[in-house]
Amino acid sequence: YFIAALSVTGFYSIITTLASLSIVLNPTYSKTFLLFFAFFDVVFVGIVASATGAAGAVGYIGLKGNTHVGWTKICNVYDKFCRYTAGSLALSLFAAILLVLLSMLSTFTLYKKIRD
Repeated sequence: YFIAALSVTGFYSIITTLASLSIVLNPTYSKTFLLFFAFFDVVFVGIVASATGAAGAVGYIGLKGNTHVGWTKICNVYDKFCRYTAGSLALSLFAAILLVLLSMLSTFTLYKKIRD
């Protein structure tokens, strides 16, 4: 889920970047276009946040284990795997925060456009 969610979000970000560049070249854009961006920005914030949370939960079980079901710690055995997992979770958390900020910017731009 983690890889699929981040891949789809990355693809959406590429599409959004290309659309934003076309808006810069042709500044006559509609409110509907901005509403589309704002809506899907919020949707993808939720997707990235849920994927990061799910991967973090699995990583925590790998780090601490779960004695109730008999799962032992694996990070003391597979140290490199756990370091890579922690790095990917940190980058995903950074991406989620960045997406929240971009979503707020998109919503504020839509608000200014509607108000004018």
